[in-house]
Amino acid sequence: MKIERVIIREGATESKELLFREPEEALAELSRRALFDSPHLFFIEAKSRKFVDRAVKVLRKEPESSLSPIFSNLEPTKELLRLIDGIEASITEELLEKAEKIWEVLTKLTPNPYAITLPENWRMNFLRFLLSRQIDEVEPLLKKDSVIGFFWPEAAIILRKDEAGKEWEDLELMKRQKIFTSDTKNKTSLCPFCGYYNLILREICPSCGSVKIRLEEFIHHYSCGYIGPASEFQVGDKLICPKCHEELKHIGVDYDKPLEKFTCEECKSIFTEPDLSVLCANCSKIFPPEDIKEEVINAYLFTPFGKLVATEGKFPLNVFEELSVQLGIIGFNPFLYILDKFLKLVKRYPERRFCVLGLKLIVKEEAITTAPTKVRLFLKDLVAVIKENVRSSDIISSSEKRYILILLPETLPEGAKVVAQRIAKKVEELLNLNGLTNLIEFKESYLCADGEGEIPTAEEFIKRLFEELEK
Repeated sequence: MKIERVIIREGATESKELLFREPEEALAELSRRALFDSPHLFFIEAKSRKFVDRAVKVLRKEPESSLSPIFSNLEPTKELLRLIDGIEASITEELLEKAEKIWEVLTKLTPNPYAITLPENWRMNFLRFLLSRQIDEVEPLLKKDSVIGFFWPEAAIILRKDEAGKEWEDLELMKRQKIFTSDTKNKTSLCPFCGYYNLILREICPSCGSVKIRLEEFIHHYSCGYIGPASEFQVGDKLICPKCHEELKHIGVDYDKPLEKFTCEECKSIFTEPDLSVLCANCSKIFPPEDIKEEVINAYLFTPFGKLVATEGKFPLNVFEELSVQLGIIGFNPFLYILDKFLKLVKRYPERRFCVLGLKLIVKEEAITTAPTKVRLFLKDLVAVIKENVRSSDIISSSEKRYILILLPETLPEGAKVVAQRIAKKVEELLNLNGLTNLIEFKESYLCADGEGEIPTAEEFIKRLFEELEK
């Protein structure tokens, strides 16, 4: 097998035939000459690790070169080590043999059917990278500037994530698709509002919530029985009882120090134990520790089914899982919990009206098997339509793999009607445009709470909405 050797040399004075100063120049030339589908390798001749790191990231992020064999004369940083195929001072026979083995696998694969700009293309390239390198496990690494405190280097770079940690959603999606199984490696604590791990735990006053608290020794004056913080007794270099104004001279004779307590500079409260609150360094939200979102951090194990997916180049289509990822929906049980809080609120404050919009979506099996690309495009457009018509304060969930639920706070029935009609009209246009009218069933309905009469439970409320959607 003849393999073209593409050299990227740090400090080169000029670019020559398949020798380049920068990885971007190499990519542009190989694209111009249509060499990406032919056996080739990249060799990075670097003077510094920094140059190797940058070149590896550039080459692996580009979909056309993400599967290319890449070698270097210097070792990259630890987080990029599994993204490089070998380290030698120069191109040796051993490196050429490694490149040949990679290409033997790649040339047998069904061509990637997804457009180069689609996330599915990047996911397929990621799976094919693992397959062609015989990597069976994708392990998490600690990373301080990751969204969640950990990241999976191979996935983060090949999936072209703008922030480390964001690849977690893709890995979890592929786990649900049975492409991966998982093995728990660690845990992380995330903000319930923005999902970031940058949390600051603070001790606060139980009365007013101020952080201006301090731990003080308390003094017990024997003769008058007064107990108070030491700062109240301190007058210059003497201790004077603030109640009876007697000077305290000898500990154990005039007074003792029975305990320590906290005092608040704001409201002057005295307490034994402070409360705890959490401040998110990313979104600035403040919340109690019990609201912290605990998540498991996994290593992902490549399954035989996942390897078949990589070989055949076709992802299984799971409509509601894909919608879940793209819409950022919450689970159905947490949704019911939140809905219950809203129902109790409207019972107490009838003017706090809200509605729940239900969207029924049934994709027939025939559509998934005969027109998966059209279905995916429809789902992508549907996500855009929903996002255009909901506010940041609206809460989205799904149930029974047929209903999308959108809680619309501070919304009157006429407002919910407008949103429902807008979405329905646009969806009808999309179904007609994609020729999916007979393959996808869609219906919208909404139910509003006004605080009048008996307030139903969250389960009863949603059951009524489902009944409307099934009429």
